[in-house]
Amino acid sequence: MLNEALLFAAGSGFATLALVQIQFRRRERLWETRFSELSKRIEGLLSENLKQRGAMNKFVAERDRNVETALRQMQADMKLVEMSKRSSERDAPETVEMAIHLARSGESRDQIIRKTGLSADIIETIAALHAGRARH
Repeated sequence: MLNEALLFAAGSGFATLALVQIQFRRRERLWETRFSELSKRIEGLLSENLKQRGAMNKFVAERDRNVETALRQMQADMKLVEMSKRSSERDAPETVEMAIHLARSGESRDQIIRKTGLSADIIETIAALHAGRARH
């Protein structure tokens, strides 16, 4: 009877061990499936991140080009103004004549300032006197 009890206990222990192993394998497969799904999601997110970085890099590069172009234009305008200010007094009447001509042709005040380098108050006076008037 003791032998039968020991055999029964040993048999049920092996059965329990077998059941635990089966459950462990099921859980292991479940975790492997979940791990695979998460790995795929991470790869997808990394791929999307790379695409977005590429788009952002293009955007930043375009913005930088636009800023650089604007800065170069400003530098050119500043050099023009500086050259106009440095021009000798004998060139001043030519600059005023150019401003008068531009005012008569309907150019805006800002355009005349940019093209001649004269101050805004001088351009306003010239425009008031000559804008819209035909040459006599």
